[in-house]
Amino acid sequence: MTVAAAEAAARIGRRAWPALLHRIVKTIRARALFEPGQHLLIALSGGSDSVALLSLLHRLRTAWRLTVSAVHINYGLRGNESDGDQEFVEALCKRLEIPLYTTRLDVKTRARGTSLQATARDLRYSAMADIARRCGADRIAVGHSADDQAETVLLWMLRGAGLSGLSGMPACRDGIIVRPLYETRRTEILAYLQSEGLSFRRDSSNDKPVYLRNRVRQEVVPALQRVAPSAVKALCRLADICREENGYLDEQVAALCAARIEQLPDGGRAIDREFLRQAPLAVQRRLIQGLLRRWSPLDRPPSLRT
Repeated sequence: MTVAAAEAAARIGRRAWPALLHRIVKTIRARALFEPGQHLLIALSGGSDSVALLSLLHRLRTAWRLTVSAVHINYGLRGNESDGDQEFVEALCKRLEIPLYTTRLDVKTRARGTSLQATARDLRYSAMADIARRCGADRIAVGHSADDQAETVLLWMLRGAGLSGLSGMPACRDGIIVRPLYETRRTEILAYLQSEGLSFRRDSSNDKPVYLRNRVRQEVVPALQRVAPSAVKALCRLADICREENGYLDEQVAALCAARIEQLPDGGRAIDREFLRQAPLAVQRRLIQGLLRRWSPLDRPPSLRT
């Protein structure tokens, strides 16, 4: 096939794309999530968001010359239901001819001193990063939607977070974790799955009110939308604004304090006490949080109560 013929075929293919795919391509381009020709490792739980993401990126692969692989993490926390999730994603990837990497993680044993959910999240990202290195993936694509972002912002708000927490989840983290559904509503995802005749797995733990996120999803967000129908969009915009301003303030404080921080032989840092004492509280807090974040093995911003 000539280059001209290939380009013509690609144009015809793009005209056949569903509307949702055109919209997420805009998100991918606007937020520079990945480029044509790259290798994407898709986090595939079997739930609605991840199945839709896999389907959409699978359709995009030809026009963008993408290599698409998937990864499934089995925590074994829901017994037969967890095993059913793995069987489902294995069958889906086999049908689409997408390489699948699976791994089991013993979350209960590792969750000591932290919540089960936090431990599962940390182990999941660590395992996916390891698999991405081994298979040569350029990006790890996860299925977080605009609704997930809104819920995250509300959760941090309820904890009394500052700008860092209210920034929510970035569209791209550390240059490798990307969220193509970042600006897509959950209702759009479900409509796409229905229109394509795609089934998905339902996680029974998402219905349990013992988890705060579930209560925010089931009670708080619907209440906000009754008051302000555009609540989810507004919360996502708030996150974008807070992230931009938080990044700028971090840069300004770092420049202001650079000459007041001494590098110690053991790798630690010493701060000019008098400078710190006289600095505004906002500068003190941001400086200390920044230093603590550097020492965190997970690069996680510390709580204001720390």
